[in-house]
Amino acid sequence: MISHLIRLTRFSLAIESIECQQVNPPRDLRARVPWARSGSGRLNHPQLNHKRRSFKSTTEVLVELGRIKVQKVPFVGSSHRVLSREKLASGSENHHQTGFESKAEPTIWKPMVFCLSLTAIGFGLAVDLTNRDTAQKVNYLREHQGSFPNWFSKSLFNQRMEPIPSDAQLQQLRKLERLNSIKRLGLNHVLPHQILTWYINLGEGQQVCLVLGLVNLAVFSAWQMPRMIGYMSNHFTHHPLSGKSYTLLSSTFSHSTLLHFGFNMLALYSIGSTAHDSLTHRLRASRDVDPVRIPESTPTYHFLAFYLFAGLAAGMGSHALSLLIRAPRLIKWRQGVLKSSTPPIPILPSLGASGAIYGCLTMTALAFPEAHVSLIFLPWIPIKIGNAVFFAVMLDFIGVIRSWRHFDHMAHLCGGLAGLIWYFSIDKWFDRIRLRYWKLYKNKE
Repeated sequence: MISHLIRLTRFSLAIESIECQQVNPPRDLRARVPWARSGSGRLNHPQLNHKRRSFKSTTEVLVELGRIKVQKVPFVGSSHRVLSREKLASGSENHHQTGFESKAEPTIWKPMVFCLSLTAIGFGLAVDLTNRDTAQKVNYLREHQGSFPNWFSKSLFNQRMEPIPSDAQLQQLRKLERLNSIKRLGLNHVLPHQILTWYINLGEGQQVCLVLGLVNLAVFSAWQMPRMIGYMSNHFTHHPLSGKSYTLLSSTFSHSTLLHFGFNMLALYSIGSTAHDSLTHRLRASRDVDPVRIPESTPTYHFLAFYLFAGLAAGMGSHALSLLIRAPRLIKWRQGVLKSSTPPIPILPSLGASGAIYGCLTMTALAFPEAHVSLIFLPWIPIKIGNAVFFAVMLDFIGVIRSWRHFDHMAHLCGGLAGLIWYFSIDKWFDRIRLRYWKLYKNKE
């Protein structure tokens, strides 16, 4: 009897030890029995759950927790970027997923001040360089050829008339100067004769646009280097939420794809060179009606100042649209305030010279209203340039209203508006300011 009780006691103790131990089934058992796959190391059969008792091999250590910092969870937008609601409301964004990093808060007035300041600097440099180059060539022609009775200038401060050379003579001298520069640099021994002949026979506007194209080509080449993609995305694309202002300028010369680069450079070479020449055309056509005239050896600096203004105006217009309209709509939609199932257009970075080229197109249409253009896909069908500009403006206007995403339509519209403003207003101020300071350069040279 006693031995029987001892056996029962041993058996009950063995049962208790089995129930209290953690059972780790072998891998083959876990693979064959689905309920044996448990991350806690125990058998997970439903019939055994009511009999299972907790077992702790270590004692509990009570540690006093510090203060927990509550952080708001960011939400993901339709552009697959993590955006903070507060930062988006203030115009800031975490750009680590798209390559845009900046500690500055995005605003409207800082980029606007940057654009206005840079435009004023470009305008002043254009006046200075144009007067300096013209005065140098006027004095050279006077020393070598005497007086020139063709064209005359009337000062704003007195009525004394003085003979000066014509623009055609000054431009011929400038072309001769470029030839001497090619020889001085030794390019005639490096470049093939056919290329040099082709370049020399180009008009000045085509030569200037060719140089601009080479600058864009250098930036495009940097985009093709895998190691440079992060740097180019950060410094050569303008993101309205990055808080940067200088990218409004650098993005004007930036193209990341071959198709974008090719189309824009083709348009720049054809339309930009005509806009360059239209400034000279205006100077010659206005001599009979505008008594305030001074000679001009080149409109290149004038054109570059305008090109800078058009590019900055295009970028600034797109920047303002994103911060004033798109960002509030995006916030309201994510907060559920905006009653729309379709997500608003995301705020994306922009790049390209299309805004500045639109300004050149508007300038050309105003200067040469009877000119005709043709589409690249339909070169045999000529279209009057005024009709082409009207169609392009209406298409971009609809794109802004409908929030089309393929192109930066607001940049196109603002670039075209910049050409309109320059043609009717800033161009005349350029001539007046040049004339006001002409005496300083004439006496200096």
